[in-house]
Amino acid sequence: MKKWMKIGIVILGIILILFIGLNILVKSYLSGDRLKAMILPQAEALTGRKVNLEDVNVSLFKGVVAKGLSVKEVDGQRDFLKMKEFVLSYRLLPLLKKQVVISKIELIAPFVTIVMDRQGKFNFSSITDRFSQKPSQPAQPGSQGLPVSIVTDRIFIKDFQFKFVDEGKTIPDVSAALDMVFTGSVGQDGTPRMTSGQISVKDIKTVLKGVEIITNGKIEMDEQTIRANLKTALGKDSIDLTATVKDYLKNPEVTANLYSKELDLQKWMGIGGEEKAPPKTVSKKPETPKGKGARQAESGTEQKLKASGQVKVDVAKYQGYLIKNLSVNYQYVNGMVKIEPLGLQFSGGDVYNTEGNLGGKFNFNSARVQETLKGDADLKLGKGVIKGSQIFETISSLTGIQALKNPSVDEGSFRFDIKEAKIFLDGFIRSALFRLSPKGNMGFDQKLDIPAELKLAPELSKNLSSNLARMKFMTDDQGWTILPLKIKGTTEKPDVTVDTEGMIKRVVPDLTGEIEKKLFQKKKSK
Repeated sequence: MKKWMKIGIVILGIILILFIGLNILVKSYLSGDRLKAMILPQAEALTGRKVNLEDVNVSLFKGVVAKGLSVKEVDGQRDFLKMKEFVLSYRLLPLLKKQVVISKIELIAPFVTIVMDRQGKFNFSSITDRFSQKPSQPAQPGSQGLPVSIVTDRIFIKDFQFKFVDEGKTIPDVSAALDMVFTGSVGQDGTPRMTSGQISVKDIKTVLKGVEIITNGKIEMDEQTIRANLKTALGKDSIDLTATVKDYLKNPEVTANLYSKELDLQKWMGIGGEEKAPPKTVSKKPETPKGKGARQAESGTEQKLKASGQVKVDVAKYQGYLIKNLSVNYQYVNGMVKIEPLGLQFSGGDVYNTEGNLGGKFNFNSARVQETLKGDADLKLGKGVIKGSQIFETISSLTGIQALKNPSVDEGSFRFDIKEAKIFLDGFIRSALFRLSPKGNMGFDQKLDIPAELKLAPELSKNLSSNLARMKFMTDDQGWTILPLKIKGTTEKPDVTVDTEGMIKRVVPDLTGEIEKKLFQKKKSK
C-alpha cells in the first residue's frame, strides 16, 4: 500500500513540475510586455491608426486576456473601436515547440462607431483603402510577423454594440446590440475564413422622423448562404422577415418574404417619406476615371444582385380604408423591379366610403422609378358614398346640383395604365341618378387632363344651374342629359368646365345624320 502511495506521490509531483514548467514557459514566452510589443505594431500597421491596449495577462488555462483595447480615429483622439477585453485561448502541446496556436477568440463588449461625413465618405475608408492598395501577404519564416499560428475554430463576440451616424442627415441614425459566434479559421496573415456563423440580434434601433423602429431576431450563415428570421416593430405593428441570401460574396441571390398580421400603412409610409438632401455643389469638371470606376463597380454589384419574394398583410389600414389580404409578389433582376401580381380587398375610406378590390402588375428601374414605371391595374367598386372629393365638389359647383357634392354610388369600374410618368384611366362610376365616365390621364406631378362624360337623370337635369340650363345639351334615349366635361388643374385644385369642343364633336355627327335622314325621306316621298 505504501508502495502505491509513493508511486502516486511521484506521479503527482511530476504533474506539478510539468504544470509549473509550462506555467513558467507561458509566462516567459507569452509575457504581457512581449505580447504588447507584438500586437500593437502589427495592429497599427494593419489599420494605419493609433492602437491602445491597457493590459495583457497570461494564464496557463484561461489564455491571453487583453483589456482596454481601442483603435482611434484618424485624428488620434476619438475612438473608432473600443473593447472591454478579448481572450485568446491557445493549445498547450504546441507550446512545447514554441508555437502559439490560438484555438478560440472571445471579444467582450466591442463598440464600433461608423460615421459618414457630408461628402459621403466613411470613417473606416482609410483602413479599407490600405487593404486595397497593399494586399496582405502571408508572413514568411524568420520575418518579424507574429510568432503565432491563428487557426481558431471559433470566435465569440459578446455584447457587440454598433452605432451609425450620417452627418449629412440623409440616412437615419442606427444603433445595434448583437451577440455573435463564428466558426472557421484566421490565417497567419489575418485573413478570416468563416465556415459558419450565428448572430443574435438583441435589437437594432432606427429613428425616422422621431419614430423609433426596433428589429430583433437571428441570422445564421455559412460560406455560401445567409438565413435570417427578424421581427421589426413600430409601436404595436410588427413585420416578420424571413430571408435567404445565396452566394452572398460573389453573386447574391436574395429570397425575402415579409408578413404582418395587422399594419397601419399610413404610419409606415409617413416615416418613409423623402428626406430633404443637403444641397450639393455641382462640378462642371469632367468626370475622373476614379469616379467612373466607382460607378461601374456599383453598377456591377447592382447587376449581380437578384431578389424575389412575397409581401403579405392580413389586415392593413390606410386613409380610413380597411385593407384585407394584401399580397404582392416581387422580383429584382439587373436593376429592374417587377411586381406581379398585386392584389387586395378594401372597405371603408375617408373620401370614397365603399368596398371593392384592386389587382395589377408593375415594373420599373430601381434607379429611375418615376420615369420608368409601367404597369396596369383594375379597380372594382361597390356601393358607397363619395365625401370630400375636390373633383365632385367642383362638378357640383359647376352644375348647381347639390346632390353631386357627396353623391351615393351603386358601382364603379376603372382600368389604369401607367407609362410615361402618367396614369391613364378609363372607367365609370354610376348610381340611379347619374353616371360619370372619365377617360384621360393624371401626371405624377398631380396635373389632370381628363375628358369626362357626365349623364344626369331627368330629376337631376331639372336642377341644372341657369347658365347651363340655357345650353342645349344632348339627351339619350332614356331622356338623360349628357354633359361633356374637361377636368384640368391638379388633384388638390381641379378645374372642371363644360367641354364645348366635345359638344360640337358629338352634335355635328348627330345633326348630319338627322339632315341626311330627312333628305332621304323627301327623296323617297317624290
